[in-house]
Amino acid sequence: MLTDTILLLFGLYFMAAGAGLLTDPLRVAKMIDDLEASPAIGFLCGAVMLFSAGGTLSLQNSFTNISDGVATLLLAGALIEGLLLVAWPKPIWAIAHWMMPDDDHLRGFGVVALAIGAVVFALGAL
Repeated sequence: MLTDTILLLFGLYFMAAGAGLLTDPLRVAKMIDDLEASPAIGFLCGAVMLFSAGGTLSLQNSFTNISDGVATLLLAGALIEGLLLVAWPKPIWAIAHWMMPDDDHLRGFGVVALAIGAVVFALGAL
């Protein structure tokens, strides 16, 4: 049950982020610039990610089947991203800026995020 919930939530998150990238890529680019310009907000976001992903990972850390493995890897990725935002955010901002050379590039990432989100959501719904 926990695995399915994790997959459904991550799937919804990826689909919402992808839709945001498709509908208004400039808003997403501005949001990333604003986060980078405010170390306190970036730190706070990282701390929330660190504790929520770490706490959930303490309950969901299995590779017994595909769903469990995907949920565990998604949580581990969120934990690592939270750690980086707290301790060393430069790699996160470098990746974000690499994604943003123009609107079409961001829209392409939006399509990819929507597709990944649909797969992850479907995996949790099965």
